[in-house]
Amino acid sequence: MTSCSNTGAVENSTATPISVAEAKSYHGRAGVEFVDPRPAEAIAATTGKIPGARVVPIDDIEAGTLPPVFTDRSLRIVASCQAGPMASRAAAAFARQGFARVHWVEGGTQAWVDAGLPTVR
Repeated sequence: MTSCSNTGAVENSTATPISVAEAKSYHGRAGVEFVDPRPAEAIAATTGKIPGARVVPIDDIEAGTLPPVFTDRSLRIVASCQAGPMASRAAAAFARQGFARVHWVEGGTQAWVDAGLPTVR
């Protein structure tokens, strides 16, 4: 099973970390896609995912095998995993594929939950 503990530094990309408060300000807005790169079983076994987040496996993101909604490179992407490292990898991959507004949530869905915000399994 792939876990969120996979490491991966963001390098040579426009991906940036954002706080839970900033992520919350983007949640539900047009032109913003939340992405969780974890396997469904990892999401269910841990913190759950941010409501509305698309589950797109990290391997698919890194390979550029994305759902059709991601043909629009002007989307703002907000990636989140349980703690953040896998989301930073996903964000870097999105940036390498030409997305200009890419972020990952510092502290991941655990920080989202700690802020009193809901998740879904």
